[in-house]
Amino acid sequence: MAFSFGFSGDDIDIDDSETEQPVQEHSISAPVENELPTPVEAKRHEMGEWIPTLPSQISYNKLQLSVGNEQDDLTIARREVFDIRTQLMAEDSEQDNEELISGLEHGDLKPNFYEGGFKTWECAMDLAKRVVNDYAVSDVDGDCHVIELGAGTAVPSLVLFAQLFSTSTQQRRTHFTFADYNAVVLRLVTLPNLLLTWNQHREKQLASTGAPSSEQQEQEQDGKQEGEQEGEQEEEEEELDVTPELLEEFQQDLAKRGITIDFISGAWSPAFVDLTFSHSPSGNHKTLVLASETIYSPLSLGAFTETLLALLRLSGTTESKSKALIAAKKVYFGVGGGVDEFLAVLRNTSGNEMDVKELVDVKSQGVGRVVLEVTQAGSVKA
Repeated sequence: MAFSFGFSGDDIDIDDSETEQPVQEHSISAPVENELPTPVEAKRHEMGEWIPTLPSQISYNKLQLSVGNEQDDLTIARREVFDIRTQLMAEDSEQDNEELISGLEHGDLKPNFYEGGFKTWECAMDLAKRVVNDYAVSDVDGDCHVIELGAGTAVPSLVLFAQLFSTSTQQRRTHFTFADYNAVVLRLVTLPNLLLTWNQHREKQLASTGAPSSEQQEQEQDGKQEGEQEGEQEEEEEELDVTPELLEEFQQDLAKRGITIDFISGAWSPAFVDLTFSHSPSGNHKTLVLASETIYSPLSLGAFTETLLALLRLSGTTESKSKALIAAKKVYFGVGGGVDEFLAVLRNTSGNEMDVKELVDVKSQGVGRVVLEVTQAGSVKA
């Protein structure tokens, strides 16, 4: 038996017009606790261990987000769903990925097995739109730690990541921790999206200096038709050749800018929290926790809330405050989770320790969506 709720599109775009398309049904396996697989233990992963597993070519699409203050729009890039599927199938020599491939193709979510990280969900876009203008880590004085829970395609963090390349190199550290239940999601989706988004900045820099970008070189080599229109090129799928030289440049540029990255797979737990801070900036720094579509299941609400509270408590100091932004549907029909359920668990777990503020209230023809800000009570909003 499975429950369903609706999300738009195969891989949701930032364009509001996309949400007007017919809703695709994504099913969630019935949350019967004694039938759930044993949770996977939390494990930390270095970026360097997964770099060699990147394919020689990645197909992707672009998202453009409007930025205020008369700045240029931000461009982030996401790996195409079919390209993820291709690598999953190529690596599936013993059919270990069969259920994951099914989840990717049909949108089936199975608690403690696959939590939907291959695709971009509506609330991730709501959160990205909010952070792109109001929570830029590029404007933060001092070190910063960005933690995305249930990262998947990591669109909210990608907008912050992209902003760091629009500023000059600064003497501070920005550390990103991307967490998803499935290590394969972090490896096949999150990491490639970081590389692709960085490459968008690289291509822009090359264009500004007059040097030929890889996209321009491809067009020359392929002999593009004279009648081809620029608008049509934007709609075509794009590909990035992943060379050893490109990967080396990527890692060197991150190091030069003080950007460090790690990944954590597995279930939310005290061990998960310990791993999250094992390589975070030392001393006073600001911490921003991001999460979208993570409160749909009542069975995981307790673990999520306790993990969130631990992250905020351990990262908050007198000099530097931490905060969390949680994006979610108000109600997940047929599943039992939602904003009210999360707030009830939060109150029961922390009492009046945390302040909750509604930042965004999206009213649509379907289920309403919100973005909540959670901070320690009495803290100065920094």
